[in-house]
Amino acid sequence: MSARLVSIALALVCAGSGCSESGTTVPLGGESDHSSSIALSADGSRLYVVNPDADSVSILDAHSGKILHEVPLAASPPAPTTGTLWRYDPAVEPRALAFGPAQATLWVTGHRSGHLYEIDTATGALASEVAVCSEPAGVLAAPDGKTVYVACSQDDMVVGVEVSTKARVATATCDRKPWTLAWSADRSRLYATHLLGPGVSVFAPSPLARSSVWPLADGVEKIADPTSPHGPARGIYDVLPRPGSGETWVAHMMLGIDTPQPTLAFNMTAFPAISLFDGSGTQLARLTVTADPQDGNAFGDVVSSPRALAFSPDGSLAFVADTGSEDVLVVDANQRVEAALVRPLPGHQPEGIVASADGRVYVDERNTSDVAVLTVKSGAYGPDVEVTGRFPRVAHDPMPAELRLGQHIFYSANSDELPLTTDHWVSCAACHVEGRSDAVTWRFAQGPRDTPSNAGGVLQTGFLFRTAARNKVQDYWQTIDIEQGGHFSLTVPALAADLDALEQYVNHAIPYPTPPSTLDAGQVSHGQQLFDSLHCARCHAGSTFTDSGSGNPTLDLAGPVTLHDVGTCITNGPYDDNAVPDEDGHPRGACLFDTPTLRGVSDSAPYLHDGSAATLEDVFRIATHMDPAASQLSDDDLEALVAYLKSL
Repeated sequence: MSARLVSIALALVCAGSGCSESGTTVPLGGESDHSSSIALSADGSRLYVVNPDADSVSILDAHSGKILHEVPLAASPPAPTTGTLWRYDPAVEPRALAFGPAQATLWVTGHRSGHLYEIDTATGALASEVAVCSEPAGVLAAPDGKTVYVACSQDDMVVGVEVSTKARVATATCDRKPWTLAWSADRSRLYATHLLGPGVSVFAPSPLARSSVWPLADGVEKIADPTSPHGPARGIYDVLPRPGSGETWVAHMMLGIDTPQPTLAFNMTAFPAISLFDGSGTQLARLTVTADPQDGNAFGDVVSSPRALAFSPDGSLAFVADTGSEDVLVVDANQRVEAALVRPLPGHQPEGIVASADGRVYVDERNTSDVAVLTVKSGAYGPDVEVTGRFPRVAHDPMPAELRLGQHIFYSANSDELPLTTDHWVSCAACHVEGRSDAVTWRFAQGPRDTPSNAGGVLQTGFLFRTAARNKVQDYWQTIDIEQGGHFSLTVPALAADLDALEQYVNHAIPYPTPPSTLDAGQVSHGQQLFDSLHCARCHAGSTFTDSGSGNPTLDLAGPVTLHDVGTCITNGPYDDNAVPDEDGHPRGACLFDTPTLRGVSDSAPYLHDGSAATLEDVFRIATHMDPAASQLSDDDLEALVAYLKSL
């Protein structure tokens, strides 16, 4: 039999029954192999995709693109609230879905609602919903159909839900922000990515228990050129075993936080990567934008923010949906080299991807509420991949157009369309992962700076930057130009309008984090009493818990500006704090800092201006100029105070 026929035969076998890590087939029950925003029925006839901004799940005819069902998960579609501090916050925000055995059931997580939803795939009816945890992300059904596993990103654990009773029957704690879930090829292990590192947790599913962690190497020890990909892994979104190979692939970014300004440039910040592991957790290779002696030829094109993975049925091709550069990278999985790049896609913000057995690839394009269709054919020099269709997936998009534009600008590094970066390199969301923080410290001109969260927007939180150097989101055109390699200017009307849309999205459509569901109500109440008795509100005042901008309602940079020395200034370290004027030229001292808001503080670790406090408990040990009584709390009182802060 020719190699071509062997490949086709293997593709048909794998498509029908799955492939184990050793390359042998194992019976599958039709359940999904990993959680995703989009899924395809086994016969290739139906697509299922979440609509996070519309609180619904759509079921589409995969051939005609017709919307067969749009399943609402909330009592009513999302809509903007009214008033100065109006918000656009979907009540459910479905983020991931997965089939149960025989594909009779679709399980969906509601990131905002904290619920798990059960949908009948035949009728599109919502069969049940149950509260499971705080900010559930990935979801996956057990092959026997008795348990559904959920990654609880805000509770730092994976839970097992019994299908018959809808009760939580198992929990396993893990590192911060578990996100996507995947089965090992033989279904004996459960994998969970961690959005902000260190890598992938491995669980035994029954009884549910974490057995190991596969950390992602940063590659710093062999880097001399700051443009070479390196740095801590962040945005670790997807994990997926490659059929018939024994390999597991992980999509993520790497952040070059060791390069200081003014050297730091767009091509030294965020690097795309696909890391490959064997079955024991040994990292085999890291495929990225430059050739490396250990990684083969890697990628010939720059892409940004790899988000989702899919394989051809025989495992010979990997398809990578890149949210930032808004394209699909096709990788020859055997040679570990780029085989094709599909750019441009017809829509924006690709967040999910799935491949069919008949050579089609479907891409979830969140921002434009549609699905792109790609067709894969064999060419003389490799695969020929082209866009052949585009399906709308909602009857009506409830998100206002200006917010859609702002969302596109925030997540996009598409330099062919927007002047946000150079060569499709880096977006706002590359550092503000999910609109929040990347949990690293950068070496900026002002000194070491932890990335702040944008959750909830910045209205009524006072000045911006750690030293109150800016007063509105539009001022971040300077960050876009300096750190992202963009080409913005407030004096160009069209670009100013784009910045206004970005401000609208940041301030009104990035939700606050949901507090962990594991908090004890009694501890929270006691912690609030301690917060009041210790007079923490002297600095952390009002509804947003900050004194930034107090006595200066227009946020005039000329003053008065309230700043504090809390004993955290770096004056004799590897990278020191510096006196740098605000953007209008007013002086700002090196050791005086703006008070950050405490809203959503549970999800903005590490803490302090330089990220030197890994936990909230550490804040009270490090910030020596705080109230002495606060630094001398008993362990029980400190635990209660932290519980209250996490509840905000």
